[in-house]
Amino acid sequence: MNRVFVLGNATVDIVQQVDNFPHPGETVLAGKSLRCAGGKGLNQAVAAARTGANVTLVAPVGRDSDSAFLAESVAGEEGLRVDWLACPAGTDLSVIWINGSGENVIVSSADCARWLQPDQVRDLCRVLQPGDYLVLQGNLSLVATRAAAEVARACGARTILNTAPIAWDMATVMRLADILIANEGEAGVLSQAAKDPAKALHAIGIPVVIVTLGAKGARIVHDGCDTILPAPLVTAVDTAGAGDVFTGTLAGLLTQGFDMTTSTAIAVAAASQSVTRSGTTPSFPSQETIRNLFDLIPQVSHA
Repeated sequence: MNRVFVLGNATVDIVQQVDNFPHPGETVLAGKSLRCAGGKGLNQAVAAARTGANVTLVAPVGRDSDSAFLAESVAGEEGLRVDWLACPAGTDLSVIWINGSGENVIVSSADCARWLQPDQVRDLCRVLQPGDYLVLQGNLSLVATRAAAEVARACGARTILNTAPIAWDMATVMRLADILIANEGEAGVLSQAAKDPAKALHAIGIPVVIVTLGAKGARIVHDGCDTILPAPLVTAVDTAGAGDVFTGTLAGLLTQGFDMTTSTAIAVAAASQSVTRSGTTPSFPSQETIRNLFDLIPQVSHA
């Protein structure tokens, strides 16, 4: 059975609700606070597993109580296998502020994520097979991420690169991606402020470019098509993790043989569901919810 292989980070998320983001030098008091499992790698793996896909997450964590908390948090996820890599640093932490409009700012540590070395990554990724999808993000180092994508290509697997966070020059890794997922701001940076970032990125040889548009949905440029998939109208409470829900859901559905347009439409709907609830992984749609979304696929339009 084909699978989603997520190589990425795992963090303990501290989510705090604030009326407004503080200005430099200002102290604000948070309202509700939440501690939950997170990190882009873990988030995307959980979202993929909830589509019914066979998913493996490989993530470096510390030898501490936080790593035990993460393991316990995902222990009941059906279809998800996790290979925790013991790192000498402490488990990575993300601090997430959510303002009254549901917008977020995030600061994450990356000591464990950056600990992974290219030789380790090559060994880990040699299990990939044709039909598998490797999912990568920007949390690991450039050399480790590039090594993973190179092995995936050699093995005949496809690579999905979610460009957040942009922490290093992604030019060489982007060219190894079969599917690139970026939000509007990231696409502008990666295309060097091209007039049409999605088409510019596609033109450098990336087969599928998806630009997520927040409340407006997502745009796909591939195979001579330029398609916009609108998002359902929802009231956003907490947007943290929505991009991860999109990426994981897309990967999980593609692995199961769904076409690109259907997979993207369901991913948009799943991400929209997630922003109506607080927290990262606690807000993610269930497997039952994902199945029900197939009855709610929005109309497809062409740009």
